[in-house]
Amino acid sequence: MFSSEEQYFLFLAAKLLAGELTSEERIALDDLLRVDKNKRELLAYLAEKHEEEEDLEAEISYEKSRPIELNAVEDVTVRPFIGRRKVKLLSMAASLFIVFGVWSFWFIKNDKKVAGDAEWQTIVTGKGERKSIKLSDGSEVWLNNESVLRLKAGFGKTDRVLELVGEGYFAIAKNPNLPLKIKTAYAEVQVLGTKFNLRALPDENTTTTSLIEGKVRLKVMDNQQEKLYELLPGNKVSVINQPVSTNDHRSKSVVQQPKVTFAKLDLVDAEVTETLWMKNRLVFNGEGFDMVAKKMERWFGKPIVVENERLAKEPITGIFDETTCEEVLNVIKRTGTKLNYYTQNDTLYVK
Repeated sequence: MFSSEEQYFLFLAAKLLAGELTSEERIALDDLLRVDKNKRELLAYLAEKHEEEEDLEAEISYEKSRPIELNAVEDVTVRPFIGRRKVKLLSMAASLFIVFGVWSFWFIKNDKKVAGDAEWQTIVTGKGERKSIKLSDGSEVWLNNESVLRLKAGFGKTDRVLELVGEGYFAIAKNPNLPLKIKTAYAEVQVLGTKFNLRALPDENTTTTSLIEGKVRLKVMDNQQEKLYELLPGNKVSVINQPVSTNDHRSKSVVQQPKVTFAKLDLVDAEVTETLWMKNRLVFNGEGFDMVAKKMERWFGKPIVVENERLAKEPITGIFDETTCEEVLNVIKRTGTKLNYYTQNDTLYVK
C-alpha cells in the first residue's frame, strides 16, 4: 500500500491527529519515532500547527513555563520551532506531503470532524518547554518537554479520555460517574481521583506510572489478553515493551511483549524525584550517558551528540538545578566522569 517508510509515517501521523489511530498503528508509529529523531520533531511540528488550526474549548486553558534561563516574558503565540529549524521542518513536511499527497491528511481530518463527539484536540510542548493545563472537569495537568496530550471534545461531559505521548503529572478531579482513562502506546491508566506522574516517551519503549496519592488501575494487553494491575501510593510500575522471538514449524518472527516491573518511589528530602521536573530540577537516576544526553536535549532544547562510545553507557546519577547544558556537564565532570565537550553550529558535542 505504501511505497516508502515516509509515506507510512505521514499516514500514521495524520491518523494520530485525527483521532483514528488503532493500538497496533500506535505501536508502529512509536517504532518509527523511536529510531528517527527527525520524525519526532516533524510530528511535534505538525501537531503544533494542528493545534493552531483548531479552536480549543474555552474551558481548557494553559500557560507556558520554561527552565529558569528561559523565563523571559514572551507572547503566548510564540512557537518552539523558529528560524532555520522551522525552515528545515517546513521543508521536511513539504517533501512528505508532496510524496504522499495532501489529500490523505485532509480527508482523514475533515472526515473526522463530521463525527462530532469523536473529534480530538491536541496540546503540544516543544524542547525546553513545559505547560500547565486546567481541564474543564477541574483536573490539572503539567506537561513536560516534547510531549503531546490529546483529549476529545466534550471532555468531562460525556467521557474523560486522554492520550499521552511524553511525560505529564496529573492531579485528577474526582468524578465517580466518569472514570478518567489515559492511554499510552503500551498501557492504559484508569483513575477516579488521584495524583500521579506518567512517562511514556517514544524513544524509551516504556510506560512508567508513579503514584503519589489515591489509587489507579493499570491495564496492559499481553498476547491479546487484558491484565489489570492496581497501584497504591508510593508504587512505581513500568511497562517495558520488549521484542520476543517466536518460532513455530512454519516461520520465525519477533513480537512485542510487555514486561511489568514494580518499584518504590524515590525520595530526596521527602520529595518524589519523579516529579522534580515540575520545579525545574533535572534528575538522572543511573541512566547511561546516551539517555542523559537525550534528557538534556529535551530539557534545554539544544542538540547533543555523544562521540565517545565508552561514555555513552556510563551511568549518571544526580539532581541538577543548573540552567545550561554546559553547567550540567561541568558538574558531572567534577564528580569524576571523564568527558570534554565543544559547540559547533548550535550543536553540543561530547567526547
